[in-house]
Amino acid sequence: MKQITGRYKIVLILLILYVVLMAVIFGPSLFISHEEIYLLVGSTAKWKYDGEKWSDIEEGEKNLYSWEAYDVYIDQKKFGNYQVVFSENKWYLFDSSKQPVNYNGAFLGVKTKGKYQVASFVKEDFEESDATYLNEVYEKHHLKPNQPYTEGYKVSFDLDQDEEEETLYVVTNQFPDTFAPATIFNFVFVVDNENIKMIYEQTGSFTKMYDYCKIRLDYLIDVDHNGKYEIILNCGYFSTMGNCTSMYAQQGADYQPIKTCNT
Repeated sequence: MKQITGRYKIVLILLILYVVLMAVIFGPSLFISHEEIYLLVGSTAKWKYDGEKWSDIEEGEKNLYSWEAYDVYIDQKKFGNYQVVFSENKWYLFDSSKQPVNYNGAFLGVKTKGKYQVASFVKEDFEESDATYLNEVYEKHHLKPNQPYTEGYKVSFDLDQDEEEETLYVVTNQFPDTFAPATIFNFVFVVDNENIKMIYEQTGSFTKMYDYCKIRLDYLIDVDHNGKYEIILNCGYFSTMGNCTSMYAQQGADYQPIKTCNT
């Protein structure tokens, strides 16, 4: 066997250094093959991801979830791995012996051969210092400061896994019973290094209040294993009018919708 000459040794060393450099710059995503992912969120969202784009699981694709085993989460916490069946607008769970399993709470089902992470987070009450960011959002939408709301909370969490927590705000004045605002609103935004990044913003006339839904945060999940958590929101309409589920992801400096529903 011929020995590698000095010139080829240099080329080989440079090639190895290039591969190492690319691994350092771009991280493990270079070596991770995208697996198909199936998400079942609440009673309204059935989504699939093929490694490039998100889409709905169509009516003719029931085989993707009917009697299939999913990792099930209830209110952010791992509930177990169960077979799922969708009937009468509700998910039913069965164990390996096909015995029914009862649950109560916000439902999430995940099926994938790849890695993913579901976050556990705590909703915190607003503090006096939070008024600065809330009022900035109100002003942007031509609302007076210190608006009363029917539900408001924040979540402190490292959404992009840079070892620094961001703060996610959820505030709505939908379906008030003790006050009557001229404008109803739903706002979800992230504060990162004192910069506000809007995720969800909706305003409307109080006279058309029942045409709009009430927003809430349901899940934070890194489903494509890119180190950034997707944000799953649920917007509930009045009475039995249903829900609207959407998912947002950080793309560049901002958050963009990657799966929405028709409102």
